[in-house]
Amino acid sequence: MTQWTPKLTNVDGADGTSGSGHYVSAGGACTFTAMIVAHKETTSKDGAGFGLTLPVPAKSGVRLTFQLSYDGRDADNGTRTGEALIYAGSDGKQIDRLRVTGTSNGAALQNVNYMYGDAEGAKEAEIITVTGSYPVA
Repeated sequence: MTQWTPKLTNVDGADGTSGSGHYVSAGGACTFTAMIVAHKETTSKDGAGFGLTLPVPAKSGVRLTFQLSYDGRDADNGTRTGEALIYAGSDGKQIDRLRVTGTSNGAALQNVNYMYGDAEGAKEAEIITVTGSYPVA
């Protein structure tokens, strides 16, 4: 496996997160695991929420969904699950949306657009892990 540093996209101001990841790209497909850890308070530019860089560009024109785990650690309600999406109109360079199951509307998914980081006294408040496979460009 090859190491790579995933980064959040659509960040407003300073990005208070760090990323680590591994991937294998072979036979026209890429399999990856990415982890983002919030050290400082981080906000998205708009309600669309954060996206995430990919290690190898995905084939354009396809819609892809990956598994997402959101661990709220000491600032939130524990681990929630969701999905990370690449839309069909994407250029394949990044995941367009990170979404998790909300607590206020049943099983509805909501965009991840804020990370506490060290706000409210927490240390490394959130950890987002995204895993999946996709066809490469």
